[in-house]
Amino acid sequence: MPFDHRGSFKKHLIGTKKITKKQHKELEKLKELIYQAFLKVYKKYEKKDDLAILVDEEFGAKVLKDAKKRKIQICLTTEKSGQKQYGFEYGSAFGRHINKFKPDYAKALVRYNPINKKINKVQLKKLKRLSDFCKKNNYKLLIELLVPATDKDLKLVNTERNYEKTLRLIRTVAAIKEIKQKVKVDIWKMEGFSNKCWKRILKVIPKNSSIIFLGRGEDDKKVKQWLLAAKKFDQIIGFAIGRTIFLDALIKYKEKKITKSKAQDLIAKKFQSYINLWNK
Repeated sequence: MPFDHRGSFKKHLIGTKKITKKQHKELEKLKELIYQAFLKVYKKYEKKDDLAILVDEEFGAKVLKDAKKRKIQICLTTEKSGQKQYGFEYGSAFGRHINKFKPDYAKALVRYNPINKKINKVQLKKLKRLSDFCKKNNYKLLIELLVPATDKDLKLVNTERNYEKTLRLIRTVAAIKEIKQKVKVDIWKMEGFSNKCWKRILKVIPKNSSIIFLGRGEDDKKVKQWLLAAKKFDQIIGFAIGRTIFLDALIKYKEKKITKSKAQDLIAKKFQSYINLWNK
């Protein structure tokens, strides 16, 4: 269950990037609500090691501490939210903040298009630093790889939609090849693809690495298509579907259209439905 969102939480649930202390606490409570929904599923699920949470320190510190006590698998985000280039949320103190919670995985979201040579050189240097820290301190590393279209890409394929269908695969394969030369990645978190595309991607993913696919806030129908395509491959071990599961329930709760208990039930039910579909 990924709910490490920060910028998008402020945007969708507060409506502004600059928030007050009161609004900060409000977002902390909403993350606790998601966590309680996760626990509804977790407590009843037999294979508990199959489940994990991905959370940020800024709004999820209480969640992280509680999950640690319960021995739930934790993935802690490390990147500064809403940036075009990867950067550490806490600068050079990133290691101290990871050690504070001792997660199973450290996660880095990176927007990486191989065309952007100068930017990528800087990003790879930071990712290498994170990777070295994780190896030294026995943390596993999860890289969330997004491959945004450049202006040059869009000129080649005419529209963003066509980029999604064609050039994104080529750029993604190239990005993986470049990153894996410098960084030891345990899990790649990636956008959904078709069967044909996954086969090509899996050819360049190291055999000792796994993949989980993300939901990208898409509608339920689209995410289920991605899930059914991904589950056919042994090296794709699961999913990290966030906003598609919880955002609608959070908005309704915030607008006082449903109770907190109802919001938790809706999120838990949807999370469980994706698990059931994966296991079917």
